[in-house]
Amino acid sequence: MSDPTTNADASEDAAGILSDEQAHPKYQNRNALIYASLVSLTYLAAPVLYIGIQAGLCKRLHASNAMANLPSTVYAAMSWLPVIIAWLFPQARLLKKTMSLSYSLMSLTGVLIAFLIISQPSNEIIIWSLVVQAAILGGSNGVLSILNWEALDRGVSAKRRGRALGLAFGLGPAFAVVGSLFAQLLLNGKLFGWQPPRWLSLNYYPYNYAILFGTCAACTGLAALLVHFYRIPLPKVDVKREPFHVAVLGGFRGMISNRVLLIACIAYLLVYCGNMVQNNMNIFTRISVGRAPEDLVGYQLALRFSFKMLAGFLLGWLLIRTNPKVPLLVTVGLQITGVLWVLLVPGYWFMLAFGLMGAGELFGVYYINYPVCCSSKSQVRRNIAFLGLISSAVGLAPMLYGWISDTWSLRASFWAALIIMVFAAVLVFVKLPARPQPLPEDLGAADLSEER
Repeated sequence: MSDPTTNADASEDAAGILSDEQAHPKYQNRNALIYASLVSLTYLAAPVLYIGIQAGLCKRLHASNAMANLPSTVYAAMSWLPVIIAWLFPQARLLKKTMSLSYSLMSLTGVLIAFLIISQPSNEIIIWSLVVQAAILGGSNGVLSILNWEALDRGVSAKRRGRALGLAFGLGPAFAVVGSLFAQLLLNGKLFGWQPPRWLSLNYYPYNYAILFGTCAACTGLAALLVHFYRIPLPKVDVKREPFHVAVLGGFRGMISNRVLLIACIAYLLVYCGNMVQNNMNIFTRISVGRAPEDLVGYQLALRFSFKMLAGFLLGWLLIRTNPKVPLLVTVGLQITGVLWVLLVPGYWFMLAFGLMGAGELFGVYYINYPVCCSSKSQVRRNIAFLGLISSAVGLAPMLYGWISDTWSLRASFWAALIIMVFAAVLVFVKLPARPQPLPEDLGAADLSEER
């Protein structure tokens, strides 16, 4: 008897449609593991992928402050690209190819930047190369965000999705800690006061920066390879590209006309806005503890990521055992508790607020999972792209909190954030159903069955 896995792979190659065998739970488990691995690799490369070190490198190359901040500005300015990609390439059969291409582009830019840093052609060439890379990273990360959600929606059933999310965001923050500490050691030469022997030290410019960009290239290159191992059932009839005004303008109109989807998006934006008060929390350290914020920032980050790891596993388990609405209430509840902790608990116990807020930061996962659940499979990438584009406006929230604290006090900014998040919690509790359903027109598309 022939190997069913081989036959299934051949079916995919020949027709672009996965066979029934590839919808089997073991393939769903594989998809969940791949998704968690991709998230973990992204966390590991976060110092470069999320423009964490580019400003410092630009300053080392004698750039002005404005120029040093240009990579971050360009990165954020690419938030429109996922909407365009969702319009140009809506076909499910292009999902894996587009993901692999995006990861490959990020890997290639990492290799090129590492090469330029070592070869040192001129400061201007390196700086402008960093700006170009930031544009590619901003666009690619945005595109991958929507496509990874679609891959999870198509490749893992709703009942099994909690396992994938729990694994991804339980283990993922640990990789973020490793990546951040590795970057700290390379750039500063010390880690919590420990300094490696001279023969083992790598904190010499330009090799330290080259190693960081090279590590990013390796992580994203491995991610590009892993994408090919996804086994994603495809619809028998794929969607076709529609005219721009129909797909984009009409699609946005259709999204906001769906009452449940609209409320879910508003709740996400409100919680996101409330979460942005964390900058003021860091400033508040001097008032609450009596020490400069920079003296304790490392411990604050450790608490933030440690609590996030614990919450990652817990929230995944909750999604498996309950419904998509419960993690929404838990994450916003953690955020509310964190802000109340800042307001009510003085001294070093105040530091636990960063752990609570870190755990609550996983709202960014589960408040997106909810719109995914109530979107048709053919519209997941488009709706999440719209949500990402709209949420870029939340970047103004820190300025709002800064103005409130300058006008009144830091405590006033915390009360403002608290009001926003309590309103979001009430909105979720009262207005959102526990088990959202996709749009009727997609119910006949290829889906996964728990029994198969």
